[in-house]
Amino acid sequence: MSIATRNALETRSGRHAPRLDELRARAHKGHHREIGNWLARRVARPSAIYGTWLAIRLGLSAHQVTAAALAASMLSAVALGIGTRWPFVAGVILAHLALWLDHVDGQIARWRGTASLDGVYLDYLMHHAAGLSTGFALGYGLSARSGDPRWSIAGLAIGAGWTMLNLHNDCRYKAFFQRLKAAPGSFRVDGGSGGRPQPPASWPLRFPGVLTWPAYKACEPHVVLLGLTALAVLAIAAPRIWPIAWQISVLTMAALAPLLALARVVRSARKGAAESEFARWFRPVDK
Repeated sequence: MSIATRNALETRSGRHAPRLDELRARAHKGHHREIGNWLARRVARPSAIYGTWLAIRLGLSAHQVTAAALAASMLSAVALGIGTRWPFVAGVILAHLALWLDHVDGQIARWRGTASLDGVYLDYLMHHAAGLSTGFALGYGLSARSGDPRWSIAGLAIGAGWTMLNLHNDCRYKAFFQRLKAAPGSFRVDGGSGGRPQPPASWPLRFPGVLTWPAYKACEPHVVLLGLTALAVLAIAAPRIWPIAWQISVLTMAALAPLLALARVVRSARKGAAESEFARWFRPVDK
């Protein structure tokens, strides 16, 4: 076996320790500094490359890192649910760790050439589990702190609302796949060339978007994490204000998340959005 072939095999298996510039050139997504939310563009993706470098040296697979991210999310929920100050701070740190590891696993897969639908599936599963558990933990923590079980109900409302919002597209795509399996003939996919409808990139200035756009943004995972970070800072710097801010946040989100989820489902059904998007993505191929 030639030296070049051996090095190529070691690189793929993870035994070869790549340089950081090699990793950045191959493991980053295209336009990784332009696409996605601010936290991913400016913090998580650039810093995750160091975790990717270490994980490759340790011989970890992308799936193993995804499992570590899921474990960090679950431990974060447990810590938030304890209801006291320092476990809350630890829970927020663990949530940041989960987000960071969620970027490391994709970079490992791209470096090793092991990116697959199984990895995407595990990522989506982790996101749904994290949203549901974190939402419930925020309410349960207040319940544990105050002894009032109604906070747990508020937490359940948050978790259910976030999960429904996250599942909105997933369920639509499952419906697409059911149609594709049952329909005769073949289809051409146009979604990759602009057929997929895109959400507005900036804050709409007309009603109702002027109200609903920031409300939906507040429920996005990276915005939730930034909000949790602000609460953690309050827990350290202003411990007397922190419980009040936590309660206000839970009450607001417990009302907002389920309402937004229901509104999105109703709006989608009334507009026939699933049929419309299917028609934009998939075109019958004439034989």
